[in-house]
Amino acid sequence: MVPKSENSSLQSISREVESELAWLAGIIDGEGCLELNMKKAKNGKRYLSPKVRVYNTDIRMIQKIGEIYKKFNLVFFYTLGNNGKYQKKWKTQMGICVASQGTTKKLLRLIHPYLCNKKKMAEIMFRMIHFVSGCPKGGNTKRFNYCETQEFQTIWDEYETEKSFYIDPSTTTRRANEILLV
Repeated sequence: MVPKSENSSLQSISREVESELAWLAGIIDGEGCLELNMKKAKNGKRYLSPKVRVYNTDIRMIQKIGEIYKKFNLVFFYTLGNNGKYQKKWKTQMGICVASQGTTKKLLRLIHPYLCNKKKMAEIMFRMIHFVSGCPKGGNTKRFNYCETQEFQTIWDEYETEKSFYIDPSTTTRRANEILLV
């Protein structure tokens, strides 16, 4: 479970802020992507790279997300481009991404109460980031490799299991009026 934010000592947050966070969670739930990747550093060690991304063709949506991120002092970046092999079929998309462990953890804490479909994924990501940040020097060293620990592997396996429920729309054909069986 994701712990409450540092602002949890406040009796209540404004309805406007709550509304913005609920809207953001809905966008991330429906249009966003929560992911964990293992990257390789120059020294050969692997490290955790979490991401929360949203891509859309409506720049106003991306702009509003950016305004909310800025309001909460989240570090983010924009991307612009087409989606790989579908460049000719799809419109150009704008993306917004949070990609550091600290910022991702803060964002997940803010939106967690409002998430529906991606709530479990957010909880797994939060646990993984929390585990890694609690390791010596926050990661892999010559003496300690968190990727080799049982706790890391347990959380990673949960992540892979949860990720298997997500469908890649580029490889999926859907038929109307049929119930999806999971």
